[in-house]
Amino acid sequence: MKALLIFPFFYLYEVIAGALRVSRDVLSPRPQLRPVLLRVPVDLPSAGHRLMLAALVTMTPGTLSVAETEDGRELLVHSLYGAEDPEKEIRHIQEKYATMVGSLRLPFTRHD
Repeated sequence: MKALLIFPFFYLYEVIAGALRVSRDVLSPRPQLRPVLLRVPVDLPSAGHRLMLAALVTMTPGTLSVAETEDGRELLVHSLYGAEDPEKEIRHIQEKYATMVGSLRLPFTRHD
């Protein structure tokens, strides 16, 4: 229940921060873009959780979910700013997004 209350504020912050960062680069004469493809290991309870994670990453400015491995253990993510410190970007997705999504009870998934 706590995650459900915190989640909208967390995600709103992520979207605003991403939008400001991308906007700054669009308007800047020297953009700070450092694009990279990241392999993000994920351990989520269901395919629905992985779908939600991929959708949230895609809807956040500066990142895009590209694919998922067949076994669902990794998400391929394109990041406009991850090349400087890819491990930091991967940890951010795992610790913030995946942890938050994993703690949610989704209505369209089985809960054993």
